[in-house]
Amino acid sequence: MPRYFFHYRTDDEWIMDTDGSELADLEAAEHNAAALAKAIVERTASTGGDSGVPRSIEITDAAGEELLYLVFWAGPKLGGDDDGEPVTPTITVH
Repeated sequence: MPRYFFHYRTDDEWIMDTDGSELADLEAAEHNAAALAKAIVERTASTGGDSGVPRSIEITDAAGEELLYLVFWAGPKLGGDDDGEPVTPTITVH
């Protein structure tokens, strides 16, 4: 099974995934990255951070070749007040 690495980046931070994860294929890696993105936005919002800041996850293979690049952030809240529900994180695959 191939090993994929999920490197995390913001304007101020770069965290390399040195362990990686064995997944069936690139589609499974993309789904894993989307789940990671959602968890990052939720954690950032729950700790008072700015979840609207663009972030990215770069998926590479074991040789370090970039396979997919996901950019994500939390969208605006639905409704006209602060009690609206957050929109699912926006994810763009490059």
